[in-house]
Amino acid sequence: MSDTVIYIIGTLGNILFGFKSLFQVIECYKKKSTKGLSLGMLLADFGGNVACAYFIFATTGFKLFPQYINYGFATLWLIVLFIQMFKYRHNKGDTDGVQFTLRVGRDRI
Repeated sequence: MSDTVIYIIGTLGNILFGFKSLFQVIECYKKKSTKGLSLGMLLADFGGNVACAYFIFATTGFKLFPQYINYGFATLWLIVLFIQMFKYRHNKGDTDGVQFTLRVGRDRI
């Protein structure tokens, strides 16, 4: 297989992988709920995206540019999901979602 074909396949795969979370963003937006989303999964996914993008840049520079499409868009959608978790936290039916409360002594902020 030629390098061009391999590069095209890799680019398409990275675009698809980078947009995988977009479907979850759309679903949460339609339902106005993030019920069932795990904060731990989102944090691990976010940290993994940032760490892998840094690793690729540090070791290859921009030679693997399609990977930046992947990590860039995947990280963008994760940030949107974090915002949705915060925005929809008080919606009915979202009671098992993440509670964003900060306790200081006995008071909640």
